Parts: sequence; structure tokens; C-alpha cells
Amino acid sequence: MKYLLAILPLLFLLSLISCEPKDEIITTDPNAVLEFSGDTVLFDTVFVSRGSITKRLKVYNRNKKAVKISEIALAGAGASAYQLTVNGVQSPLVNNLELRGGDSIYVLVKVNINPSDANLPFLVADSILFRTNGKAQNVKLVAYGQNAYFHRKEITGTTTWSNDKPHVLLDTVLVQEGATLTIDKGTKVYGSNKSVLLINGQLLAEGTPEERIVFGGYRREAEYLTAPGQWEGIRILTKSANNSLKYTDIKNTLYGLRIGNPGKAGTLVEGCAIQYAFLDGIVAFTSDVKIINTLIHNCGQYGFGGLGGGNYEVLYSTIVSYSNPLLRETPLFVVADFIPGTEIKNQPTSLKLVNSIIYSDSYNAVDEVLITPLAPGPDISNNLLRTEVYKPHLDNNSNVLNKEPKFKAPAKANFELDTLSPASSAAKFLPAILTDLKGKTRSITSPDAGAFERLID
Repeated sequence: MKYLLAILPLLFLLSLISCEPKDEIITTDPNAVLEFSGDTVLFDTVFVSRGSITKRLKVYNRNKKAVKISEIALAGAGASAYQLTVNGVQSPLVNNLELRGGDSIYVLVKVNINPSDANLPFLVADSILFRTNGKAQNVKLVAYGQNAYFHRKEITGTTTWSNDKPHVLLDTVLVQEGATLTIDKGTKVYGSNKSVLLINGQLLAEGTPEERIVFGGYRREAEYLTAPGQWEGIRILTKSANNSLKYTDIKNTLYGLRIGNPGKAGTLVEGCAIQYAFLDGIVAFTSDVKIINTLIHNCGQYGFGGLGGGNYEVLYSTIVSYSNPLLRETPLFVVADFIPGTEIKNQPTSLKLVNSIIYSDSYNAVDEVLITPLAPGPDISNNLLRTEVYKPHLDNNSNVLNKEPKFKAPAKANFELDTLSPASSAAKFLPAILTDLKGKTRSITSPDAGAFERLID
């Protein structure tokens, strides 16, 4: 019995060892390597001094036994533009991290790039080094840095934004009364969350078909290219006059262009593309607006709205909504002598709607047009429109009603006309407008309705 009592502790210890889970036993096998969710962590263009989003690299131990990662390190060490966070600790070096068999961890990666003299995007590279049981592995880190002009809470006089570097709106930018903001052709402007461009003077954003001006969201990742509401948009204030936007793209906004300058000289929007607005593409209040050769698509409310009266011309434009994830409850096109929810009503209103397409693939919206009052009759002719209510009034003047426009690839935001489109050759010749949104020459005998003149296949 005394011998049995003497070996009991040994038996107990052996039982503990035999019960240790296999996935907690650390292997020293050099072939017990790690696996990763990717061989490269790639950041889209990162504006200097602003820092990137955080990206995640998942590290897997596919082995049955645990491994000890003796080192997770940035190759560039403390001089690297990148930052690592492992298990809540931010450091360029982590030692002796145990990873159970079949388990995984996240390594969080950010990059903050210092300014340089380069105007074009430049490569910033590094790598994460992993060492396990004497075996070295690495994951590449790649980012493209971009120097930029940053604008935060500015009140500006007459100035020009050049196209040598992007311009980033970090907050409110106000062009004061009497001043002119000129934006050079080919300029890129990116708006961050809640940023807005306010115009109380004059805006001259005049690109060309070859060198378009682009306003877009600050986030450069692919999943944000069509995401609305990333910045507020452009607002034309009461003292503003004689604004001109030509061959300018405005996207990813709360609203694209909001105009409220009653009694002032109007706003020209020509050859533009306004897309992915959470609310309205263009909305104007008791103002004068002329829109030519412009595409407005996939907005959450109006594509174009002229409210509280005003003078509106919409010529050769395409205002549409296809495969739109936003739950729109308003018509695409509205011109009214009142402003909903206000005491403003019965305001003088004029409308010229010619050679345009207003259509959607919505099952709910059979009427994409609201025009009130309709008399005395506005000039509405040679359009392709989706409407039931206005059929008795608009089924003349060479309008085409309720016929699918047959765009080339609307689900991919290609709203050029297909060969059999009823909008083809449906427009009337306007001597003052000889090209389309892309700068392509229009037919002088039978031009196409909408923003795009169809190529002959």
C-alpha cells in the first residue's frame, strides 16, 4: 500500500500530461508554417498626412499542434510608414506569440504617408515578416501615396484650383460674394465626410471632353466608387450668379448640386455626369438653370427638381435610374411652382424640356415626370418619357412615351443607346448644340435624344 501511495503523485502528473489538448502542445517542426488571407495587403491611393483605413490580415495556423511565432515585425521597423496592431498592441515588433492548432489571429495594418515632392501617385512598400520555428515568411505591404491640396474651413476670395495635384475638402469651403473660384480642366476634387463646397460668388468649373473635372468621395477603395453620401456636395447660395459647370462629374454626394439664387443670373450645367447622390442629383429653388448634354443617374430622390418656380431648360439630357439600391419615392423629374412643406407656391415657372430621356426600371414608379402647372404649355418635345398621368398631354410634339430606351448596359451605368433604341434619331436639330456629352458630333439631320449620340455600329 505504501508503494501505491508513493507513485500516486506520479500517476496523477502523467494523467495531466496525457490529457493536455493536442492543439495546445507547441510543435518545433520547421515545416509547421503559417498561412495568410493574402500574400499582399494593398491600399488604394492614400492622401499624404491623412492616414489610411485599417486593413486586416488574417494569419492561420492550419497545423493540429500549436506554434510559437517568435517574431512578427515590419521590415522597415520604426522607420516604416506602416503600423501594426496585434492583440490590441500597436508596435512594429511582436515576439513569442503562441497560436493554437487550427486557430487564427488578425494583424491590423494602417499606413500614414509623409508628403513628398511628387505630384503623381508614388509607391510606398514594406512587408510584414513572420518567423516560426526558424522558418521565415512574409506578406507584402503596398500603398500609393498622393500629395494633395487640403481645404479645411476656408473662406476664399478669387482663386484658381490647379490640376497638378488633387484637392481634398476636409470641411466647409466658402467662395465669398463677389469672388470667383476657377477650377482648371482635369482637376480632381475629393470630399471627405460632411464636407461641402459653398458658392456665394461664382463657380467656373470648365473641363473638356478629354480632361474632365471630377468631384468624388474621399474613399478610394473600389467598394466606395458608387457609394452615395460620402460628402455633402456643391451648394449655390443666394448671392451667387453666372455659374458654369462644363464636362464635370459629381458623385458620391448627399446631393449633387443644390441651387438657390432667386433673381440672379443662372447656372449652366453642360456635358456633366451627376451620379450616386443619396438625395437629389440637381435641385433648384426659384432659380434659373440650363442643363445640356448631361447624365443624371441613380439618385435617392429627384434626378432633377425645379421647385418654387424658376426658369429651367433641359436639353439633350439623360435622367435615369437603373439597378438603383436606394429606395426612391419621388419622380425622377419634377418642375413645380411650389416648394413642398413651405408657404411658397404659385411662383412664375417656365420649362423647356427637349431631346431628353427620363426613364427607370422601377416597378413602383410608373410616372417619372411631375410638371405643375402644365398650362400654359411648356415646350416639351422630342423626348422619351416614362409617364401615364401625362399621356393625354404629352403624347404629341414627337415625344415617345413608355418605351424602354434600350441602353447598352444600364446595370453597368452605360447609358449610351443601343442599336434598336426608340430614342435613336428621335431628337430635333438644335443649331446651338452640335456635340454630345463625350464631345462627339451630333447628326444635323436626325440626332439622338439623350446625352449620348449613338455610334453607328
